[in-house]
Amino acid sequence: MTFFFWKDPAYLRIKPYFHGWIRPYRSHIIGGILLGFVASAMTSGVPLVLRELIDKIFTEKNTHYLFILPFAFFLLFALKGLAVFFQNYLLRIAALRMVNDVRKSLFGHLLSLPLGYFGHEGTGSLMGRVTYDAERLQGGVANTFRDLIQQGFTIIGVLVSMFVMSPKLTLFLLVTLPTVLIPIRKTGKKLKTLSRRTQESFGDVNQHLSETLSSIRLIKGVVSEERERENFKKYSDEFVGFQIKTAKYSNLLSPIMETLGALAAGLAVWIGGYAVIHGTLSFGTLVGFIAAAQMLYQPIKGFAGAQTDIQQSLAAAERMVDILAVPEERVHESEKRSVSTLEREIRFQEISFSYPGATKEALSEISLSVPAGSFVALVGASGSGKSTLANLLPKFYRPTKGEIFWDGIPLSEIDSSSLRKIIGFVTQDVILMNQTVRDNLLYGLERAVPEEELVAAARAAYAHDFISALPNGYDTRVGERGIFLSGGEKQRLALARVVLRNPALLILDEATSALDSESEWMVQKALDSIMRGRTTIAIAHRLTTIRQASVVHVMEGGRLIESGTHEELMKTDSRYRTFILHLMRTGDVVPEEIV
Repeated sequence: MTFFFWKDPAYLRIKPYFHGWIRPYRSHIIGGILLGFVASAMTSGVPLVLRELIDKIFTEKNTHYLFILPFAFFLLFALKGLAVFFQNYLLRIAALRMVNDVRKSLFGHLLSLPLGYFGHEGTGSLMGRVTYDAERLQGGVANTFRDLIQQGFTIIGVLVSMFVMSPKLTLFLLVTLPTVLIPIRKTGKKLKTLSRRTQESFGDVNQHLSETLSSIRLIKGVVSEERERENFKKYSDEFVGFQIKTAKYSNLLSPIMETLGALAAGLAVWIGGYAVIHGTLSFGTLVGFIAAAQMLYQPIKGFAGAQTDIQQSLAAAERMVDILAVPEERVHESEKRSVSTLEREIRFQEISFSYPGATKEALSEISLSVPAGSFVALVGASGSGKSTLANLLPKFYRPTKGEIFWDGIPLSEIDSSSLRKIIGFVTQDVILMNQTVRDNLLYGLERAVPEEELVAAARAAYAHDFISALPNGYDTRVGERGIFLSGGEKQRLALARVVLRNPALLILDEATSALDSESEWMVQKALDSIMRGRTTIAIAHRLTTIRQASVVHVMEGGRLIESGTHEELMKTDSRYRTFILHLMRTGDVVPEEIV
């Protein structure tokens, strides 16, 4: 049943997590429970004081009570007000801090998940769970504890007061109570479904917003603003539609309960009035009873509101638990071996790999070696598996078959953190934070870097001159994804960052493919300097890059089909020779279907 949320399958699923979330704030919650009991006791005493007020003062004309009962009224409401204030304050603190803990835990867990997880979960959806769902949980926890505790105690206390005044009328009202609880239960079930769909819809809005803002240059370049406006309108309207349905069912309870409550109160007045006329019930008791019956309405309404909050919170918590339940990628594997250099070779032994859910292998039985200090090029058409093979080295993905050896040590036995610290990546799509040049160059470094070393790294990457020309030099902000810099400038910053890391292995993933001739020349000069004497794997289609390689490996359809030097492969009727001849015909530029 909706009332017994602890029996709800959704609650049973989140229970192990939820108990851990609230454990640090048990004192706040216990304090809130005790204060809720005090507030409820004060509320429950009002009808009894009202009965005495009418019977003793107005009916019996007892002036002694004229001084006592008004003060009792004041005292009851003053104590209730203080109890409610501190209860709400304590529970709000607990909810805010708990959800802050959950949000930090969720964010930390996201960072620890395997890279493949982010391939099938949209950024917007994940953002929605960290922000919107966390807010829903926060409101639910504070309101639920407050309403279930205080209103529950109030309902019990008021019913006791009513029973003391008139057992018969109380039993009559208890018979009608289920008619009020039925709509609460039915509405709660509907709200749970709507809450989950609302939160999923908010994820769609976030996803579209994130994709649009990150692709704003493309959108403006192809004049697609109107299309994106319409797409956003669709997602936003759907989100609001679910919110409207939720509001409808949330607010439907109030008029239903008011109508049923008025009917029950009317019947109580009729029965009680008849008893007063015939002298079996005092007038003060009737007034006190009617006041108590009216006082039941607000806590029952609050109890109904708590059901709404519970269902929305359960839906939000369940979506967050969906993430927390995903096994972490064990980056800091203390029981595994650490590496700090590459002294002999990297060896791929019969490596096969399939992406999760894929029906076709991305790599099939790849065997090759990369000697320490060598420059190896991977060449092939788009989708041939070059980038996938490179992504296996830092353990972004794990082979489904075979093994990779680093100086004879299986990669599966190496601590991922130590491995990634000695691998440097330079890709076509350079990732820069919306911070200063200095912050971006030092990003991820765990050591202090002297200014002269920072400048030397920038000079090695042919980046110092353009950095110095920026408005604030190394302290200039580069904008979202480095929007204030050209493609060549971003690449050179990425290379300078690699120089500071001084990696044992450098992986270049088509690092110069999107650059103009002048920028490519500058980046290539920087690469020549950085690659000298360093183990390098380059995914390339530029002839200027490929010809420098000591070994070229040609890939096709996830398989390694040819290997050799540029000169050796050009002397045979090889797939590589066809590839290079095409490069020469097109002026060293390969069309998309060949790259």
